[in-house]
Formats: sequence, structure tokens, C-alpha cells
Amino acid sequence: MQLTNSDNGHTLHHSQIESYDEKWIVYDTRNDDTKIGETNSIEILNTETLEIKTIYTTKNQTKYGLGVGAASFSYLENKVIFIHGIQNSNEKNPYSATRRTGVAVEINQPQQPIFMDARNIYPPFTNGALRGGTHSHSWKEDKNWISFTYNDYVLEQEAVRNPTVKDQRVVGMMFPKKVKVPLDENLENNNGEMFAIIISEVVTNAKNGSDEIEKAFDECWIKGKNQLAFQGHVRDENGELKTELFIAQLPEEIIISENDDLKGSQTKMPQVPKCITQKRITFTEKGISNFRHWLRSSPNGEIIYFLMEDNLNVTQVFGVNTNDLNINQYTFLEKSIHSPFNISKDGKYAVFFSDEKIMMTHLSEKNSKLIYDSKLFNNILTGIPHFSNNGKKIYFNQFVPNKLNKEFIQIFSLDVLSPS
Repeated sequence: MQLTNSDNGHTLHHSQIESYDEKWIVYDTRNDDTKIGETNSIEILNTETLEIKTIYTTKNQTKYGLGVGAASFSYLENKVIFIHGIQNSNEKNPYSATRRTGVAVEINQPQQPIFMDARNIYPPFTNGALRGGTHSHSWKEDKNWISFTYNDYVLEQEAVRNPTVKDQRVVGMMFPKKVKVPLDENLENNNGEMFAIIISEVVTNAKNGSDEIEKAFDECWIKGKNQLAFQGHVRDENGELKTELFIAQLPEEIIISENDDLKGSQTKMPQVPKCITQKRITFTEKGISNFRHWLRSSPNGEIIYFLMEDNLNVTQVFGVNTNDLNINQYTFLEKSIHSPFNISKDGKYAVFFSDEKIMMTHLSEKNSKLIYDSKLFNNILTGIPHFSNNGKKIYFNQFVPNKLNKEFIQIFSLDVLSPS
């Protein structure tokens, strides 16, 4: 069933698109995945009446920013967080990976932005404020913590002058604690409702064959635990980069000590607090898939699902057991998965695209079935399919031509048997 029809994009984020009361779906109005900087609106769609409400629109939007996108709902309240470009975005300083932040809106109070993570790009830096761009925000299921990936503006600028400095993507999280920073006339800085930290240890040049990471990215919360699983670039024995899985262990309460360097410097990333530890959980021959996807957790937190190529170089769903580190294969497709994937709330099913079809896999039975073939409708699938919270529907995006034969990303739903 087609749920949207207007001549603009309706792009779903990779997870947490549905409100906890199951009444609304959130999306941004991108019609191109790469165009967050040019996108000005976050909207919600009523899943019963198909009413659409705009909950946030940027002011003075141009193709250089501000830009908004990648919106996700809290599990605990009707609040949405999304990427928001820096307030002074313009042709000289456009939206970019290091020039964005996390903004939230309560859906019953539209147009009232809540800046979640503080930003301060000028020394002296500020504890709890980062110096670049947070993105791909994800709420923890059982408490008001938010994870994100991050790129550092200060290091990006320093790298232009100093080739020994690198701006490396890392994983971070934020928790409720207000942070104030020195505000500036250039509108680069902002206060935040949350205290933001980095949780992944990275190095500039990882030792061959070690567990050191040069880049951390595309994480997920491990359900029922204070843990984040994330992907990390390591070097094999021959110095080749490959991607493996890691877990960051967080305490029940994040405690910052006097010895923690949360500010960083002109040449160094803010450091991980000492109350957080990190361990590697996969040791594969060639690494997991380089096709971009986000990790997913089983409901009991024992299995972390990911994509990896099988012996025939076909991209499949695999999972690693966090207790014994054994890896199992869950799909046995003839053609590669070509989208990120999602897991039903009860953990029984995975959903993804393969060969321009939507496929659903029963994980314990390792049996996959076709549930939608886009080729029959001459539409192109895009983005990521999602299970509804109750498991009875799958929401997804595909391009649909309008009367003038211009294609726009629309939202569709499929009825499926309840996984429960």
C-alpha cells in the first residue's frame, strides 16, 4: 500500500522510524540520500489516517544548508532526533560531515528545536561538548541515552595544515546533563541538553594484526545491556584494512574522572572516559562486508547481526554470539543483499532487499522468503525496510513517478504475518 503521494522525498532513516505508541512514522523530505544539506523539513505520517504533519522546518534554507535529515523516534516518548546543519551554513561554510549536530523536537511542540549535543570548536574546549558533527543518532531502548557516529571539525581543519593529523570517524554517545559553551557571533557553537562523549578508541595507524582501530562506525545498542556494538577498521597481518566487530562496555552511570581528557586538542580527538572499556568480538579471515549497514542486536543481547560475504562472495546475514564469539550464517541467498537490514522486535525475523525484492528471513529456521517484488511495478527500491513495532507491517521506500514522470521517494507498507 502506498502511504505518501506528494512531490517531495519521504526518506526513512535506518531505524526507529515509528513512535512508541505506533501512531506515527517520521521521515525527512530528501529525494536523494546524499542531499541532507539541501533538505529543510522533518515530517510525520499518521499510520491510520495518513495525515501528514511538518514538525520542523529550517529557516533560510539553501543548497549549502542548514539541512536536516535522518530522523528517529525515542522509545520512551514522542520525541524525534535528527541531523541538523550548523546555523551559519552558507556557500563558504556549507553543511558537511563535521558541520552538523543532533536536534530533537517533541511532536506536540513542532518548530521548537532542542539542541541535544553541545558544540564548541574554539579552544579552550568544553567537557561534554564535541567539536564537529554528530549523525545517525540512535536511542537506547530502556533509558534516555543516544548513540551516534562523529567526525571532528577541529581535526579536519588541522589536517589541511598538518598531514600527520587525521579526522577519523568514531562512535559516541550522549546522556542527560546540560552543557553550556561560550557562544560566538559566528554561530558555530551551541549549548546542549546532553553530555556527549566518545566511546570508541581509535589510533592513527593501527599495528598489523592487532585489535587497534583506525575508524569506528555504524553501531547498535545491545539490548538489555549497557553496551554498544560497532564496526571498526583494523589492519590484518599484511597491513590490509578490514572491518571487524567491537563492543564498548558502559557503566550504569557515566562517571567522568579528573584524568579523563574529554576536550582533546588541536591535534587530538577527545578521549574515551576511563570508565568505558572496549573489546573485539569477531576475528574473521577477510572482515565483514564493506557494504554499508548498521549492526542489529537480538532481544536478549546475545547475538549481534551483521552482513558478510559467504564463500561464493554473496552478501548474507551473519551473527556473532557475544558469549562464545561463534559466528553463524542465517541467510543462504543466490544474490547478494543490497540494503541494510532490520530485525523484528521479537527477534524472529530479518528483512532486507535482494535482487530488487524484499526478502524476510526466519532467523532460527534460516529460511528466507520473497514478500515483495518491485520489478512487477517498475519501481526502484531505495533505503532500508523496517518492521513495524507490532511486527504486522513492513515499511519501506521506493521511487514512484508522478504525472510529469518525475520520480519521488514514497513510503509504502506491506502486511505480514505477525512474528509473535
